[in-house]
Amino acid sequence: MISRRVSLTWAATAPLVLLPPAAWPVSPAATPITFLPAPGRVVAIGDVHGDCDAFERVLALSGLYTRTAGWTGGNTVLVQIGDVLDRGGQEMECLRLLRDLKRAAPQQGGAVVSLLGNHEVMNAAGITYMASARSAAAFEDRATAFLPGTALATELSSWPVACIVGDTAFCHATLTLAQVEAGLQAGNAEASRWLLGGSPTGLPPDQLLSRGSSKSPVWTRDLSDPPDAEPAASACTDLRSALARLGAKRLVVGHTVQSRCNCACDCSVWRIDVGLSEAMETGTAPQALEIASNGKVRVLGVGM
Repeated sequence: MISRRVSLTWAATAPLVLLPPAAWPVSPAATPITFLPAPGRVVAIGDVHGDCDAFERVLALSGLYTRTAGWTGGNTVLVQIGDVLDRGGQEMECLRLLRDLKRAAPQQGGAVVSLLGNHEVMNAAGITYMASARSAAAFEDRATAFLPGTALATELSSWPVACIVGDTAFCHATLTLAQVEAGLQAGNAEASRWLLGGSPTGLPPDQLLSRGSSKSPVWTRDLSDPPDAEPAASACTDLRSALARLGAKRLVVGHTVQSRCNCACDCSVWRIDVGLSEAMETGTAPQALEIASNGKVRVLGVGM
């Protein structure tokens, strides 16, 4: 039986997998994107946690999407920072919208990347206590819907842990020098292999676990907690070394709710989780981060 501990330590056995209703088709398996050029601007959107209405609002203010026109972003690259799942009741609507955007954006020269967050990892591990009642009711057994090897986990297997778009790195929670030295592409492939059901033990790779002093790219809050505050100097130093090794100028993360999109470590890191989902009860207006083709970074939705 799978443990529900957030530390993600559990027995290797897994219950029978039930596929989602046919009305919710899933995307086929694809290789996670690690490196992507930025032909135009880049827009990053934080954790949406099952609130598709909020997701649509922030897409609209970013000039990327309307219900009537679909993708309106041209050659923009959109990066959703992870944590699409849990809390809100519109998980499947969020996933469906992401699928539509991923198909439509390339037709205009753009692209859409969605990252793995800790809540995607939790659901793939059978940890579903944070799913809303509406989301839970959508499945005969919500706890098995995203387990490795299922159709939905296969879809998540195309979501990278970390990626570089232009001169900017993206990761749900943090980026460390050790992670970079191990290879971002190798880390993405390792996570993808687990989600596809290819792990010999059934356990997720160490990088997706929260335990001890290890720094997980989907769990660690060294760069974002306390919110709106400067991280420890050691975290900033490690980040700068990681970025230098990658040849990147900045990192964008989510994971920890801030009062507004903000930067730290001399703007080496931008924190963009503003609690968009109504389930977070922050009351924060929609915000996104834009990196223009000339390298200028600005917050959309605040003083636009």
